[in-house]
Amino acid sequence: MSSSSQYYHLFICLFLLSFSSLINSEEDIVITVSNQAPNTVKAKCSLEGSAPTGDILLESRQVYTLVIPFEPKGNNTFSCEMKLREKHGVFKLFDSNDTKTCHDRDEACEWKILEEGLCMLASSDCVMFKWDTAHYSFRKITSEPIKYVARNAMRY
Repeated sequence: MSSSSQYYHLFICLFLLSFSSLINSEEDIVITVSNQAPNTVKAKCSLEGSAPTGDILLESRQVYTLVIPFEPKGNNTFSCEMKLREKHGVFKLFDSNDTKTCHDRDEACEWKILEEGLCMLASSDCVMFKWDTAHYSFRKITSEPIKYVARNAMRY
């Protein structure tokens, strides 16, 4: 076999290996949260009902990007329990099975934290999700171990 033929076969093998890794790699869900409230928001987030993260402090006037692994066979629900001073709420930021919230990993998923609640940006409109009046807690809705790993400052 000539040396050019060997290089050709090596190139084809490397190409096929890299292509198969692309097919098997999981996609990510990207959620952008902008705290437009005048105070810091305390959040605990959870993927698909897993145990929540520790407290995440979302500083006023800051933008945070959350990157969550997408599981094609999962329901991919990402929720955050948030507290702004005395205001409180559990917000579903992404759910691949609920068209009332962010549900398509290929579309922008942008949220603003406001005094009135969370605003999901859809086209150029704001869909408002108000703070809860009753107190809910992840302690009541979680039962599984964490299914995601933090990487970088805000990666899940």
